[in-house]
Amino acid sequence: MVDYSSESMYHGGDSSFEPGDTSDEFSNYTGFSNLKGAQIGFPGSPFTGNQLSETIKAIKQGTKVFEVTMLGPAMKDADQAIPTQHFHEIRALMKLTGVKPSLHGPLMDAAGFGQGGWGGEQERSNNERRMFDAIEKAHILDPQDNLPVVFHTGNSGGYSSGYVPDKSDKDDKTKDKLVELPVINLETKQALKPLEIKHKFHAHSPKSLKENKGKGSIWTLKGQLNSMNGGEWENSMTELATFSKHAEEIIGDSPIYFKKQSKINEDGKLVSSGPNWENAEIKGGKLYDRETNEELPGLTSQQNQSHERIHDADIFLKNVQLHFDTMFHKAYKYGTDEQKKELKKLSKDYSKDMDKLIRKEDGTLGKGHLLLSPIHKKEALGKAINKLRLLTSGDLGEEYDAPQVYVNATDFAMKKATKTFGNLAIESYKKFGETAPTLAIENIFEGLGFSRAEDHIKLIKDSRKRFVKHLVNEEGVNEKQAKKIAKDRIGATWDMGHINMAKSKGFGDEYVEEQTKKIAKYVKHVHVTDNFGFSDSHLAPGMGNVPIKKVLEQLEKHGEIDKMKMIVEAGGFVEHMKKSPHPFSLTAFGSRISGGGTDGTSPAWNEALATHGHYFGGYGTTNPEVHHGLYGSGFTTMPLEFGGQMPGNQSRFGGAPMA
Repeated sequence: MVDYSSESMYHGGDSSFEPGDTSDEFSNYTGFSNLKGAQIGFPGSPFTGNQLSETIKAIKQGTKVFEVTMLGPAMKDADQAIPTQHFHEIRALMKLTGVKPSLHGPLMDAAGFGQGGWGGEQERSNNERRMFDAIEKAHILDPQDNLPVVFHTGNSGGYSSGYVPDKSDKDDKTKDKLVELPVINLETKQALKPLEIKHKFHAHSPKSLKENKGKGSIWTLKGQLNSMNGGEWENSMTELATFSKHAEEIIGDSPIYFKKQSKINEDGKLVSSGPNWENAEIKGGKLYDRETNEELPGLTSQQNQSHERIHDADIFLKNVQLHFDTMFHKAYKYGTDEQKKELKKLSKDYSKDMDKLIRKEDGTLGKGHLLLSPIHKKEALGKAINKLRLLTSGDLGEEYDAPQVYVNATDFAMKKATKTFGNLAIESYKKFGETAPTLAIENIFEGLGFSRAEDHIKLIKDSRKRFVKHLVNEEGVNEKQAKKIAKDRIGATWDMGHINMAKSKGFGDEYVEEQTKKIAKYVKHVHVTDNFGFSDSHLAPGMGNVPIKKVLEQLEKHGEIDKMKMIVEAGGFVEHMKKSPHPFSLTAFGSRISGGGTDGTSPAWNEALATHGHYFGGYGTTNPEVHHGLYGSGFTTMPLEFGGQMPGNQSRFGGAPMA
């Protein structure tokens, strides 16, 4: 039989007579009901600098936590558009109503990266100052309780490592493997296209032709990075040798015309006679012996021609010298500690050899220059170049490889971001002491910096270490107390929607849960948001596929969930549905209507979800407006909540205006 009833055509909405649960397709209840309603709040709109107005709206909706927003992208320089007076006014309103604040700082990249690469130390420093400006304003909101100030781990894709599921262990779906390595050129500060694992055939290895089903041997990311550094360095060394060779070719056999003449004396011994051209110095157009200061005879015609060739070669030698200085600079700046130690010796020897060309033996400056200076210069340069090649060829071991001009951008950015967050904690503590706001560093989604829990944790740990070092060395705090202060003042904001976007790379709920487990003990603040894993769409909780219950269970088991504010970021839902997400958030977590605890002694919002018109899709608040008219129902004059068409601006029973 075919079912022609209205129910077969339209299922209907949710009902407060059938409390929502995880099996109800109309419910957004997540199944996690251990949150107090006073923990759940939402942020101000990023589309306005009038956060005072946003605060008032939030208070009217009954929230007890609210996040003042200074994001920026939705409104350029939003953090600079909020008047100081608004922060004081927001504080007063929150104190009167018992609302607890947090603050989302501007989207500054803590490492100093931007479009195309690293902006340099000045850019990092500028971002740090602007972030501290946000901390100072946050302290106005709550000068007593160390409110969380949220900054992203990173806001650039220039140093984001690419990970995909590691399928080598079919039973473990939480493992990941690195497949893309971001690279930055430290000289130009430019971010390069990420390296990807490749296969390579080797002429010296017939085995490589058969490996990996004929694709060749695996060319690792580290191997490619080493190849980049080694290849560019070798090209520069070859160019240096080419310049030196040109100079040598120009000089040719000229030196033989400045050798001392040889003859046999009366005793039959071979002796040298004539001027010592090695010490010949040109002063005032005449030649003098540098040691005796005696004037020397003029040059012969052949010697004049040879000297001109030597002088021409000196032009090339100056280029060689400049190029060598550049190479030495890179070798020392980007070399290992062992290389730097040997390069210091090279510098001392090279300086001594070059000084001989312009100084007397006692160290005083000569008044002229040596006649054969270019020849001596070529010899000194040749000696130094050969030494530099040896120290950077890798022949002496890994510590003597080519200078690392191209580096892993993630590692580089980690050091810079650590410096920024460490400095922010230091300056905040110096200014506000024990009432300093808490740095709650937020994980960002796949494709931007430090999206994995492992990197997030390292950033927090390293920033704490920098803070502890300052407290011990500069503030006189004992190490145990310093570590406690750092632990309290630097932690994580865990954005469950951001980590869920790892699904776009093939990860599943298990990975999201495991990442949460790893970060849980560092979490001080939570951003609750839902999506489908491909876009940061900011839906209300329970409306996407974020495993919210599992995430919160991990935070409860391994963290201090009772101390965490739950800020529901549902801007996408607000934008498209034109509704407040707060009732849906209370429903999602089964929060108690009375504001009581989580012991189930009072009714929960998910048990009365239909009272706020939960079904927001289709052609009306509850169901299509023509449904009852088509089937002759007499309910059309009833309130919308009961399936009728009466406007919903009055309460269902008493007729009093609705709040």
